[in-house]
Amino acid sequence: MEITAGIESDLPWESVLAQLVSWHHEFSLGTGPCTESDAAEVTTLAAAAQHLDLLETGVRAGAYQVRLTGGGFRVRHSWNPAVEVADAFLAEAALPAQLPKLSETETERRWISTRSASSRKGPPADVLQAAVDRATVTIEAYRKAVPEGQVPDAFSLGEGMTAGDMVRVLAVIMGLASLCEETAHRLSRLESTLAHMPLPQLRALLADMCPTVSETHQALAVERLTYRTGRSCRTSPLVQHDDVVIICPPLITPRAVDPIMLRSAAHDSRGFGRIGRELGNRATAWTEWLRTTPGALVAERVPATRTDGRSAGDLDVVAVDPARRVGLCLEIKWPIEALSLPEAMKVENWATSAACQLDRLREELRAGTAKALLPSGWPPFESIDWTWCVGTPQQLCLRPLSVRDMHVTSLRYVQALGTPPDLETLSDVLVRPDLPTEGVHFKVSKRSFPVESRQVHLDVLELAPVHWRPRFR
Repeated sequence: MEITAGIESDLPWESVLAQLVSWHHEFSLGTGPCTESDAAEVTTLAAAAQHLDLLETGVRAGAYQVRLTGGGFRVRHSWNPAVEVADAFLAEAALPAQLPKLSETETERRWISTRSASSRKGPPADVLQAAVDRATVTIEAYRKAVPEGQVPDAFSLGEGMTAGDMVRVLAVIMGLASLCEETAHRLSRLESTLAHMPLPQLRALLADMCPTVSETHQALAVERLTYRTGRSCRTSPLVQHDDVVIICPPLITPRAVDPIMLRSAAHDSRGFGRIGRELGNRATAWTEWLRTTPGALVAERVPATRTDGRSAGDLDVVAVDPARRVGLCLEIKWPIEALSLPEAMKVENWATSAACQLDRLREELRAGTAKALLPSGWPPFESIDWTWCVGTPQQLCLRPLSVRDMHVTSLRYVQALGTPPDLETLSDVLVRPDLPTEGVHFKVSKRSFPVESRQVHLDVLELAPVHWRPRFR
């Protein structure tokens, strides 16, 4: 309806579609054809449910304060919203500057413009190949633009499948999805926003388009990308109904290729530990960045032992300026990038848990019941003025830590700062981070929506069309 009317709303269609898919699997009650009025009613309910789900998740996590005023609920931010705004600016800055456009591909453009209104045929081989080629270039552009680095193609996703295999399968699905979406926009063909085909046909298509991927891994990729109860539509975006697979374009974005393949591989708890360990090995990116700091000595996985010789743990990354006698201890966590609010809350839980873990070791080191085995030639541990911090790849932490004198930052944030002039200046910006300013870079507005007989008035963030990046003071 929005396409036909030539309008755009702020409704998160990917979230609404995800709600519809989860309902379809949780309450499989519908049979027979669905009328347009029924579809509109269900979609309206899904949109309302999305408002409530996001509100409930935020309230349960402590992100909102709720107060009953008159006939409605006033819902305000509990924490500093500038942290969330900083992440939004940094994510925007990480987007690739130039991407191939369908309008530049004559083969695709001609096929769309010559389709008849009654046609239900899929694209011919040359059109689909052009779409897959464009999707491949787009995916690689997004992956290479990530400041903290992409998952290498050789990264194991389990059962012999690599990240490179999954990328090639996703390029076919994303190419087809982009053709659907562009057809819908150009021809106002609403039914074209979804593509569907029998599962054997999809497998045959992948066999033609992904000759370097084994049929076993093609089938494994499709299985992992197919939604099941307990999975997320953001990372398992294919919907199976009987023997038909439905592709929903808004759920399939090239920006999210790495988290899609990592989370789909981690569905099985038996595979998550291995994925987590391999991601943890990427913490060396912190070491490499810190070594650009003038005058800094950097080491990783510094062991700590107790007085009885038992291990007390280790310090993931340690940097010391021996001249100024300042140091930085980082506990590194490398969770999969969050694509939804519940996933973002899980990353915050990781940060909170890491802070408690680091605090336990810090107290032992301060009490003298444990000793950090710093590299030879470094100043004694007790002679250093230490800053203690948890590091993540992309996400800053909205929730204030319960541990005193402990801080959270992200590799994406510190990389945006540029090369530190010295370790003392870097430590200072970790303790007092430079963040966007309300009234300059963003404003807090109010969005209202009904819940039965009440109105909910919710704080929402609006980013100003200005440039922001963190700076050293």
